[in-house]
Amino acid sequence: GRDEFEGETQAVYATSRSLTAEQRRIATAWADGPGTDTPPGHWNRIALKLLTWDRRSAPATARLFATLNTAQADAFIACWDAKFAYWLLRPVTEIRRRFDPGWLPLLPTPPFPAYPSGHAATSGAAAAVLEARFPTHLWDLRQAAEEAALSRIYGGIHFPMDGREGLALGRRVAQRALEAA
Repeated sequence: GRDEFEGETQAVYATSRSLTAEQRRIATAWADGPGTDTPPGHWNRIALKLLTWDRRSAPATARLFATLNTAQADAFIACWDAKFAYWLLRPVTEIRRRFDPGWLPLLPTPPFPAYPSGHAATSGAAAAVLEARFPTHLWDLRQAAEEAALSRIYGGIHFPMDGREGLALGRRVAQRALEAA
């Protein structure tokens, strides 16, 4: 309801006013904006790093990347379908209206609706696929996906619910990709 949304807005605003150096590092490390590898590329780099420790055959590696990237693409499709179904405004709009007319987020605000978080959706999908293929790294992968979702709150461009729901969406999509693989 409205009270929950106000709490989410206050959480983003309060976080932005007391960011630690570590939170700033996390926000910028997962920014993945224009001119970078983008979120899917970030997760492909993580997969490449995992493969240096756990070598696979060429066909197994190809299947891994096919499943990983199918899950991420499908998560983005599902996420953008939801974004334009719900049309939730960004924190910058609500924070300026309610608390601080001059407030700016740490990261540039993307020009599309907030809910759910695309970073969280692709991270949930990617982590779930990689967890299934590299179970010894389960905790690290899950933590990385959670960190990616949090990075958007630290960056001031998403509400906490955007990340929670994005992660859940991505994980559901990954299960379908894993079943199909």
